[in-house]
Amino acid sequence: MGSDYPLTFSPITIRGVTYKNRLHMAPQSPGLTSRDGMVTTEMIDFWRPAARGGVGIITVGNAPVDFAEAKDENRHIDLGADENVVPLSRFVDMCEGYGCHPSIEINHSGFNAVYEYTHRPPVSSSEWLTDGMIRMAKRNGRDPIPSIPMTVEKIREVEGKYIAAAKRCQTAGFKMALIHGAHANLIGQFSSPHFNKRTDEYGGSLENRARFAMEILDGVRAACGEDFVIEFRVSADEFIEGGMHFEETKEYLKMLQDKIDIVHVSAGILGPVDKMRYWHQSTYMDYMYNVHFAADLRNMLPDKVKVCTVGSIMNIDNAERILANGDADFIAMARPFVADPEMPRKFATGRKEDFRPCMRCDWCAARITATPKTTACAANPMVMHYLELRDGKVPKAEEPKCVGVIGGGPAGMQAAITLRERGHEVVLFEKEPRLGGNMRYAAASSIKADVRAFCDYMVRQVEKSGAELRLGVEATKEMIDAEGFDGLVIAVGSEPILPSFDGAGKPGSPEVVWGGDVELGDVEVGKRALIVGAGTVGMETALTLLRAGHEVTIVEMAPNNDALCSGFGGINNNLLRELCIDGGASFSFNMKLSRIVKGGIECESVESGEAVRFEGDTVILAMGMKPRRALAESFVHCAPETEVRIVGDAMEALKIGDATNAAFSAALHIC
Repeated sequence: MGSDYPLTFSPITIRGVTYKNRLHMAPQSPGLTSRDGMVTTEMIDFWRPAARGGVGIITVGNAPVDFAEAKDENRHIDLGADENVVPLSRFVDMCEGYGCHPSIEINHSGFNAVYEYTHRPPVSSSEWLTDGMIRMAKRNGRDPIPSIPMTVEKIREVEGKYIAAAKRCQTAGFKMALIHGAHANLIGQFSSPHFNKRTDEYGGSLENRARFAMEILDGVRAACGEDFVIEFRVSADEFIEGGMHFEETKEYLKMLQDKIDIVHVSAGILGPVDKMRYWHQSTYMDYMYNVHFAADLRNMLPDKVKVCTVGSIMNIDNAERILANGDADFIAMARPFVADPEMPRKFATGRKEDFRPCMRCDWCAARITATPKTTACAANPMVMHYLELRDGKVPKAEEPKCVGVIGGGPAGMQAAITLRERGHEVVLFEKEPRLGGNMRYAAASSIKADVRAFCDYMVRQVEKSGAELRLGVEATKEMIDAEGFDGLVIAVGSEPILPSFDGAGKPGSPEVVWGGDVELGDVEVGKRALIVGAGTVGMETALTLLRAGHEVTIVEMAPNNDALCSGFGGINNNLLRELCIDGGASFSFNMKLSRIVKGGIECESVESGEAVRFEGDTVILAMGMKPRRALAESFVHCAPETEVRIVGDAMEALKIGDATNAAFSAALHIC
């Protein structure tokens, strides 16, 4: 008997290449190549779990055709090097061993190339100095360097490099490749009327702007032959003033339709954070965000051109719905396959309740862009251990023991799950009557469905793990000492900073509450809400209240709106700011809360020291979290000290990903 997803798991054949299903792992660049752009065993092993899990296509992301000229990441594949053919063939062999087709995103970044990597001015269709280029220069303490317009001779040279890169991939065994024409990379810099200011045969009319892409596609077909599948990635709409919008994109694709086999429909551009969200959606955005573009193109294009849709498609249920509606032929997901590479198998075998959902928290991307680290996942801590745990399996302990876990938040739950997978007996103590810890507050709002889904998943997995749960029990040193545990994971978490203020509780003064309790719905909030603190808790609480019809004023000590939502990932931060501003929130910066007064609060200006009064009915504190470090350290001698770990917010208030990954590592190596 088959699954409940017959369309998702239906084969399809293109140019003699048969794909076992319609699932496509969208392009990613996890930062796991060697410094000189060579494929590594670690890089191959990053994709192995997805291949084993049942996906039909895996696409390696952002592989430059000219490493010296187009490098825009710290570590990605050099497709200009013949030396990479054999290493790439190992990736092909791995994928095909699981019945999966490998692909690769062939690209040139154009003006997005990073000077610190290339040590030369970038090239593009035209001379440009974008806001992103200026930010990058400022970050690295240098003057910004504009792009150099490409001569016709240079255009021919770069076209040849795209074609040679595709041929190298075919030589390595690839039966398909994805030509990257989206997101304002070099091909997009030619096709977009916003970026292309040329006056020769490569600029002006759409036909001229499309010429660069058409010549590359024709060259790839001539070099790779009729049995090679060409996928082309496009931004349906660039969402930038003067850019390529959807109606023009339709005409563009009509020009390309005889040159491509699959169109991969994304949106937005690189650079401006408010435009990047259209191809890398925020947790505050709708699911299946770009599917409507794919649906329109599938109706327009001839049947021989298959359509792949991407963008906040979260699971196989979403995929089957899209296919049933006739909106696309292939379904691409990136982050959800990182969160759970076993997704296809779990849904096909009737175990979707065990599917680990992506939170769209952006912890993965932030590690690569904000810090010089490789990718990882907040939901799936196994990602950081694929080389160590070659089969993606938690190893059994040589000698099962009894391990205590103190705290039932994300760190405590992850520790309990992993310890049970290793075969240990586990007793988990949680002072509240339910699991979840501070993640319950993060998941409570209607705007945080992703976190709520992950929290529910974690609770289910702990309950199914066989760990003994002692809920509503506040652990003490004496209690834990008496248990005689062989090992101990201390995950007591953090607590809100709730200082007391003069005036609070006096007749006529507004009620003082914590933002997390507002999100849970545990407290009443008056019509006029005064929020102290513009971090993620304060801003999410503000958005919840704005949507419920409250008037919201936010006071913040920082000097400007750079502080707003400073605790979350960049794309999420930016959109949350916009949503609160558009919703009518008012902001006052450089304000330090002094006291609660009748009918409101009094603050002191950080700049001038003068008192400033704000009127309101409820004061909501969102001033950050502090670790329960002293409590955590009180337990460190309750088991053999080498078998004790403090994890999560107990040491430093960070993010869910930091908690789950630290707990996984502790449970993996303890005892």
